[in-house]
Amino acid sequence: MSRRKQIQVRLRGFRDRRLDRRGAVLPLVVVFLVVLLAMAMFTVDVAYMQLVRTELRAATDAAAKAGVEALGRNQSSDAAIAAAINLASRNQVAGSPVILRAEDITIGTSAYQSDGSWQFSPGGTRPNAVRVNTVFNETSPNGSVPLFLAGMFGNGYFSPEQQATAAGLELDICLAVDRSHSMCFDLSGVDWSYPPGTPRWPDPVAYPPNSTYSRWASLDSAVDLFLDAAADTFKPPRVALVTWGSRIDRTTYEYYITRQTAPAVSNDVGLTNSYNTIKQSIQSRGNNVMLGGTNLSAGLDEAVALLEADQTRPYSRKYVILMTDGQWNEGRDPVLAAQDAARANIVVHTVTFLSRADQSTMAEVAELTGGQHYHADDRDELEQAFVELARTLPVVLTQ
Repeated sequence: MSRRKQIQVRLRGFRDRRLDRRGAVLPLVVVFLVVLLAMAMFTVDVAYMQLVRTELRAATDAAAKAGVEALGRNQSSDAAIAAAINLASRNQVAGSPVILRAEDITIGTSAYQSDGSWQFSPGGTRPNAVRVNTVFNETSPNGSVPLFLAGMFGNGYFSPEQQATAAGLELDICLAVDRSHSMCFDLSGVDWSYPPGTPRWPDPVAYPPNSTYSRWASLDSAVDLFLDAAADTFKPPRVALVTWGSRIDRTTYEYYITRQTAPAVSNDVGLTNSYNTIKQSIQSRGNNVMLGGTNLSAGLDEAVALLEADQTRPYSRKYVILMTDGQWNEGRDPVLAAQDAARANIVVHTVTFLSRADQSTMAEVAELTGGQHYHADDRDELEQAFVELARTLPVVLTQ
């Protein structure tokens, strides 16, 4: 064989070996693509399943809360079921409204146990709880949830379920409200701006807050609505009243003008179901001068001490509603007072009123104790905040 033919044979063999190796790679590429697709399915579908579970939990919790709130307000199982169904339909899971049936909702009784748990029993002579079961499967009105990629490997549907139980609570609530002099100001949010008609001589400090246009008048109205809403719940809470400002003694300008002293904090009304007593106390405060600065922690400390001292209902949930229109400028840091409240297992909900209020500190106080912070820019929003608190505080998720 000539040298030229030898070279051609060798070249053909080399090309054949290259083709053989190229063909051997193709199965590896196919396997690699399958693995990539499986990884994509796992990433996308698992994340989507988690999102659906989160949406379903929120919708189920909300439906149970709405049901027990309606149960207490209307004293009707039918109203509770209707409220749960209605609120569920206003929530979306996997892009569709949640459908509840009457059989998905159980009216019953939840009892608080000494170990801190709750025991739910269907029915009862005085039901105080609503249990909601939300199901997404092939036999439910919601159907199963279709996945994005899992169908390529078999079952392409996801069937989540969620259960929530909400119960009405026995509550002890202390209203700890600001009675510093700024509560005599108008609703503009501007310091030292008084409602029209406030006397200027010898000083506006010497006069009670305006009965209609002062910040105290707005608080008076909000507390009235709070108490009316609380009385409309199926387990009206006991309510106490603490008012606070800062200490006024004989060395202060306020004493020179008014000839009155004032403690930093006052325990105005102890825990009671006589809401008229609290309304009358608020009105009485509004008929007198309001003096001093903002010793916020003094009000919170007194409220916590009041709740801790009363042990007639050891299993009741204890809350403080702490309201101010200003920024703390006397006493210890309110965050320290909040830490003490948290150690006492007392939840503090905070309410700030108008633009000058210290929202950041009050939000931190609420967060430290497991409470909520509400801010109101005007009288209507202040009233709405107090009414919402009255209606939602008696409801807790027990499961």
